[in-house]
Amino acid sequence: MMRQIFAAIATITLWTGLATADSPYTVVAVPIDASASNALEAQTQAMQRGQVAAVQRLVERLTLPEDRGLIPPVSNDDAAMMISGLQVRNEQRSATRYLGELTVSFDPRAVRTWLNGLGVPFVEGQSREILVLPVLQTGNGYWLWNAINSESGEDRENPWLMEWRNGGYQHALSPVSAPSGDAGRMLIDGAGAAQMNEDQLRSVAQAYGVSRVAVMIASQSEGGVRVDGRLFSVDGSGEMTSQAIPTMGVPSFRAAARRFVGDLEAAWKSEAIVRGGGAETLSITVLYSSLAEWLRLQNAMTGASLISSAQLDAIAPTGAMMTLQYRGSMAQLQRELDARGARLMEDSELGLVVRSR
Repeated sequence: MMRQIFAAIATITLWTGLATADSPYTVVAVPIDASASNALEAQTQAMQRGQVAAVQRLVERLTLPEDRGLIPPVSNDDAAMMISGLQVRNEQRSATRYLGELTVSFDPRAVRTWLNGLGVPFVEGQSREILVLPVLQTGNGYWLWNAINSESGEDRENPWLMEWRNGGYQHALSPVSAPSGDAGRMLIDGAGAAQMNEDQLRSVAQAYGVSRVAVMIASQSEGGVRVDGRLFSVDGSGEMTSQAIPTMGVPSFRAAARRFVGDLEAAWKSEAIVRGGGAETLSITVLYSSLAEWLRLQNAMTGASLISSAQLDAIAPTGAMMTLQYRGSMAQLQRELDARGARLMEDSELGLVVRSR
């Protein structure tokens, strides 16, 4: 057991990055803190606890609460077996204490084997990504992008924006990302987002390659943070619909972000989870106009968690025939493929077809 722990600690210096930028098998910002009689023992204890806590977060992400009773307490050996990489940020140490924040990358195959062995239903396919515009309401108006202080020349960060950029929410089952860099400020500012200008929001969605944009307006006071807003969806023809985001009163920006993402994940898991049942076989025609589009559609199908086998039967310059084996219902399969950019639908001449969403 100690050898596994030290191997994991050694990985901190050898590991160069997360395997997949938006993988649901990555858990970010797990706090670690331990005190002991010496520095090495404190680091070892902190790393042990952090790895177990990361597994627990991953389990919460992939499963529904009613299924977690099947999962026994996670051991240090269980955690070490499933971890493929570690990274420590904000590291602090003394002669007797070690603390920081741990980012953990898990081996998907090891996690699947562990959960399947316990008989726990889980979801690993992600829903469609949401771009969040985190607007901070202040006494001077609405603030979206980071700014530069005109007097000192120093960066002035919007803490609501920075929570979304740094919190790892792109790894959620319902991934949510904030715009990175400054390019987006040419398309929309805090006032435009707060007024929910649909033309500007449509331009933002197109520029960032998403079909859903959440405008989340936060105000901060001594009592905590209040957040409300709307979630906008754009279809292939550019038509926009929206729904209100329930108002939240929470202690912090982090609590608000986690509640929003947690609610999205719970809804997605309730739709996507499969309980029992055998595999079904499906013959489909895949339609595309270029090699790049064919590769995108192929990746959407082979990467779908509900599809266990995708066999290529015939291929031509603008179409292919495939046989799929999948679990769950047809509606669940359609939802997962839609989230991955592929639309499964009935065609009057070709039968079931898959096209780009």
